[in-house]
Amino acid sequence: MKVIFFRGFTQRRTIWKNAGIPALLALGVATVLATPPVGFVVNQILAKGNTLNNISEHVQIAKNQDGTVEPWQAQVQAQGATDTYVQHLVLAPGGYSGWHSHPGILVATLVGGSVDFYDANCQKTSYAAGQIYFEAAQPHAIINRGSENADIYLAYLIKHGQSRRIEADAPVCAPTTGIP
Repeated sequence: MKVIFFRGFTQRRTIWKNAGIPALLALGVATVLATPPVGFVVNQILAKGNTLNNISEHVQIAKNQDGTVEPWQAQVQAQGATDTYVQHLVLAPGGYSGWHSHPGILVATLVGGSVDFYDANCQKTSYAAGQIYFEAAQPHAIINRGSENADIYLAYLIKHGQSRRIEADAPVCAPTTGIP
């Protein structure tokens, strides 16, 4: 019995040497293609929750509290179970998010510093403290080119059970952004 077990172990070890090492090398190549984040000083989930029901909320305001007419409305809809997250991120100067996407919608509020947001075509939009921006299913990345930390609060609505962040390979135009 000991000989058979040892022999089976040896066969598995040989299989690992012959098939496992190339598989690990292939994984290493895949890891190199993705662009992980660099420079996050704070990365904290503040709250999370979910609903198994559809979301269908609509708010319409015709008048301001002072009686002036200035119509405004907001609508949020999601079909199927949805997870929500509130996250606090602090990105150091020179730091970047890496290329990624989300299986839903992210609303980012910049409370300090600034970031440059790049879409999948490497089109840049700059945001400063007090502004908001959105991220979703298309690959994108942010970078802090400022001299102070970028302090960001994020609210997510994503498909239930999915990861908040999906790693993406850098687009061909990425070298122009400074984000690998």
